[in-house]
Amino acid sequence: MKKITTSILLALFSATIFTPAHVEASWLSKTWKKVEKSWNEAGTQNTSTETSSPSEGTVRLPQRSDYPSSYNYGYKKDMGLNDIEFVVLGVPFGATMGDIKRSLGTPTYEGTHLRYGGVTFYNGAIKGNITDRDSVRYIIITNRDATTYRGIAVGDSLEQVYKAYGKPIYIFEDNSWFYGMFVWGGDNLFGIKFKNDGKKVTEIFIG
Repeated sequence: MKKITTSILLALFSATIFTPAHVEASWLSKTWKKVEKSWNEAGTQNTSTETSSPSEGTVRLPQRSDYPSSYNYGYKKDMGLNDIEFVVLGVPFGATMGDIKRSLGTPTYEGTHLRYGGVTFYNGAIKGNITDRDSVRYIIITNRDATTYRGIAVGDSLEQVYKAYGKPIYIFEDNSWFYGMFVWGGDNLFGIKFKNDGKKVTEIFIG
């Protein structure tokens, strides 16, 4: 159900990238509440199906100790994520800041980055205000205003992440789960990082 709903939202927002729009940023929370309501209703209708599936905690989740502390310099690992995996709120990775505003409307904040509720788009610059021509370099999600392409949101359990993505290609010292591509010993790292408190996702970093 999550994937179907997410796909509908992606199609709706992508179709408006080049169409001027003036939408209050509060639509994020309102839209999410409607989506969650539909999920909850669907969950109630399928209680018998869900109760037959394994409960949380029955799966042995990956641990930091499962991974080496380091690799040989230049070692590359890539799980081959497609471009669609990096789309957030219908905004494709690399879109310009102008495209984002035309698609999502007036941001909650605009300065060194664009923020829409709990979703922030950065151009990678350390300082200085962005321009409409600047491209998205990374995205941070801090609440349930958005999900990943596979339907994972802040607050979801690590078991849900594991079921959606499988085993992380790496777990960092802060216990963040990483999916994507990295070359050890350099700055060549690109993918999705799920920060967590050991049980649930607390922040999602894409880029």
